[in-house]
Amino acid sequence: MTVRDITIHQLETQKFHPVPQLFSRTIQKKWDKDHESYLEVHYVSPYCALSSDAKLSYGIFLNRCQLSIYSYQQGKRDYVDENGAVFMIFTVDELMKVLDKSKNTVLKIKKELTQLGLLREVRQGKNKPNRLYLQNVDATTQITEYYDEDNVLLKKVDYFGTILYEKEEEETKGAKSLGTSGSSFFELPEGGSKNGPREVQNLNPSNTDKSKTYYNDTNRYKDDPPLSQLSDSEAFKMGQHGFLSDLTIQRLSLFGKEAKGLENKIYQAKRQVEKECHYLLGKQEIIYGEIWSQELEREVEKLIFKVKTGEQEGKPIQNLPGYFYKMMLHFWKMALLIEKEQGFIALSNQSDYAKQFPEECPSLIGYYYPDKLSEAQLNQYLTMLRMETLI
Repeated sequence: MTVRDITIHQLETQKFHPVPQLFSRTIQKKWDKDHESYLEVHYVSPYCALSSDAKLSYGIFLNRCQLSIYSYQQGKRDYVDENGAVFMIFTVDELMKVLDKSKNTVLKIKKELTQLGLLREVRQGKNKPNRLYLQNVDATTQITEYYDEDNVLLKKVDYFGTILYEKEEEETKGAKSLGTSGSSFFELPEGGSKNGPREVQNLNPSNTDKSKTYYNDTNRYKDDPPLSQLSDSEAFKMGQHGFLSDLTIQRLSLFGKEAKGLENKIYQAKRQVEKECHYLLGKQEIIYGEIWSQELEREVEKLIFKVKTGEQEGKPIQNLPGYFYKMMLHFWKMALLIEKEQGFIALSNQSDYAKQFPEECPSLIGYYYPDKLSEAQLNQYLTMLRMETLI
């Protein structure tokens, strides 16, 4: 048998059909906070229940969409509608050939993807083939599960940090390792994009009043252990803070004397990105912070969780302002990328919708990019946009 081991160079020459990570269960092993035993952390979503045929078909469809996007960038609009959405034209017979499946299997695949909000079919009229619109995955459907060494489920947490299940402490020794505040092992899942219609948002299993509480509960950290050097700062709350929301100011005020410095990092990072990417801004010259005010609330929430988790694990953040500044640089680059891709009007409308219905669209960045971009990917996308401006 010929050996075909994957080498470090092979991925550069092979072509693959991309399948989102949310389609499979991801498992990590971590020590509990006392470093006494291992916890197994599972990341799951409703997409895990898709059949293997449906998962592979999504990858094939996504590859076709990417080819259509490339074609559009070359000046062709054959498979892009008036709203800028990419569609596919496939009859059932054609899908049978493309997927190498029987008619019944093809119909089953389409039904699976449609029921989970991953495929949308639009009729064009008599004697015209339907348009198939592939939908982005919804990162907010991800659930985090914690298991002890005996594979006993200890805790389930949704994307927003809401505890869906927690085993009673007296029932297991492992449960006490998780604590009762719900924040010891909480991690925000990586997330970014959703260009599809709002039906996809309804996949969120936590679409209840609890998700609203995540944004409005001013006592979220009331009973948690205090962060080092953190206290309320009434003087900070009374200042002028531009486009920052009241909730953002309230969260920043928890950092006491460091609050103003952290606020400055928000504006410094924004100005730096505007300076570095001036070629994308044109006459606009600035990124409109008002659109991103609600998203900034999430960024400060993430900072608080990172600080708390670091303290509880004995790994405190050594340079808090520098850490937050790096977060903000990435945030404002994402804001600029999305603003240039979607257009100001469409983005502004989606921002207004997110503010009005936070339970349906809790994250503007997550709406457009459910799979978080690395710093390298983000810079590459911005470079591609720059090249387009030079053409």
